[in-house]
Amino acid sequence: MKSAIAHNTWLWAAMAVMLVGLGFGIGGYPLLDPDEGRNAEIAREMAATNDYVVPRLNGLPYADKPILYFAAGAAMMEILGPTELAARLPSLVFTCATLMLVGWFGRRVLGPAGGLIAVVATGAAPLTLAFARTVIFDSALTFFVTLSIVGFYMAAEVPRAPSDDTDRAHAARWIAIAWAALALGVLTKGLIALGLPLMVMVPYLGWRRRWDALWDPIAVLLFIALLLPWLLAMSRAVPGFLQYAIVTETALRFATDQLGRTAPIWYFFPILLAGSLPWSLAVLGAWRRGTPERDATGKMDRRLVLLLLWILVPLLFFTLSQSKRPHYVLPLIPAIGLLLALFWSGKTAHAPGTRASAVGLGVCGAVLLAAPRIVGALLDVDDAVARAIPGTGIALGSMCFISGLVTFFAGRRRNLAVLALCLPVASIPFVSTRLMDAIGPDRSTRDLATAVQAVLTRESEIVAIESYPLSLPFYLRRTMLVATADGSELTSNYLKATYSHWAAAPDTPLRPVDWWFDALAACRRPLVFVVRSDDTRVRAQLDPILPLIAETRKVAAYGPCGMTGLATQRPGLAAAKPSAD
Repeated sequence: MKSAIAHNTWLWAAMAVMLVGLGFGIGGYPLLDPDEGRNAEIAREMAATNDYVVPRLNGLPYADKPILYFAAGAAMMEILGPTELAARLPSLVFTCATLMLVGWFGRRVLGPAGGLIAVVATGAAPLTLAFARTVIFDSALTFFVTLSIVGFYMAAEVPRAPSDDTDRAHAARWIAIAWAALALGVLTKGLIALGLPLMVMVPYLGWRRRWDALWDPIAVLLFIALLLPWLLAMSRAVPGFLQYAIVTETALRFATDQLGRTAPIWYFFPILLAGSLPWSLAVLGAWRRGTPERDATGKMDRRLVLLLLWILVPLLFFTLSQSKRPHYVLPLIPAIGLLLALFWSGKTAHAPGTRASAVGLGVCGAVLLAAPRIVGALLDVDDAVARAIPGTGIALGSMCFISGLVTFFAGRRRNLAVLALCLPVASIPFVSTRLMDAIGPDRSTRDLATAVQAVLTRESEIVAIESYPLSLPFYLRRTMLVATADGSELTSNYLKATYSHWAAAPDTPLRPVDWWFDALAACRRPLVFVVRSDDTRVRAQLDPILPLIAETRKVAAYGPCGMTGLATQRPGLAAAKPSAD
């Protein structure tokens, strides 16, 4: 009994370390452009306007993603204010909800130790850590995908011919949970949230001959009731929304390179392997030692079949897709954690695959110790970032070596090995503090916003010239006028496709590309002009006329006009008006 308690203590300690790593310093660095700045600003505008129906970016409808994640961020900002912590909390909360679900499900199908192992392996994976701390949709998507898969699985566990009404109600309840999760997933990231669970569960339930666990009229009605009101509201408010959501954001994203996110066909294999280290190596090592035994009928273990389908089918789907980004495979990480727990549950003396993961950690440690200076020199990064990379690499590489050594010699103490394996990933937020402090000013406009804020008045307006620094409106707490040829600076495929419509709309913030020039000449109110640092054409016009407020590697701010004796320089300004090309 004492030995069992000690083993459980190591697992609980591993889970505590993992959770501390997920949350440490989550609000301590600026929002990183482009994704964090854009998504946080949409949530801020939602909280400021109390419009929880139409997501808006710079006052314009943002139809590229649905409402739920933005609404979660807006709700946090209603409570905590528009801060980095409030913006990132939804991702952390959804990640913790996923871990609770994985722990419950793992305990249910694998036993108490299996549940804890699955939680640690899921939470202490690089992809999980990264997106639990990023203002992006995929942590929420992962929760709803996991919940729907668990719901369908649990419904299939009810006997085929329920013996009483209690069993029938139990199955119907799980099916309803699964379909509700599908609807909420669609409200988070679109139709991919419907496709991912079904592409896993349809073959699984077909293999089990349990189609009854997939369908229930009340569950489907619940799905429609959760989804339809928002779809109707968006269709009324945003022209062409449904066509854009179904055709462009789903079909064209999968079948064409129109959205510009292509990558080699092998792209996701190293992403998934590295993004689930060191657990992926432990799974591969354990697989070589043998899979779980077949059941009494000679069939493969149904838990193993489910988890393999959960990993392989979406991986094949994303591989065939023309659109590729690392976070797409985040919903597969819970399956890897559960698969490792399946191999390790019940094996108290030895955990197969630990030697493979220990060697992998040693290799990672060697690379991190040897390569950071080379990486800093090769990457196009700020000098401060390049200087911070070696220290982070040395600290993380040392942690990998230490954890690898402990794991190598703790193979016969499974739960101690779990603690050792989780340490490198859990330590990343601690050892990368200096690096994140350097990346923040390079990838964010927080410092620029501070400088701009000092010269703004209530009547001031910000004019972004062929640029749109995505985190700047978040930090300034206001939208901007955008001088643009096609709206592409807002990084919204929908707004780019419907630019002419929204450029002609009443109260639009969009302006013709050279509108800023006449606005500067007239200067009827204080204007601050924001321009790309490398835009020499525009900067050549602004430099002789307006003071430079502040500059980063990517963006420069000038102004305000109306406070610099501009009237005496207007003749020269008019003569120098840039050409249309």
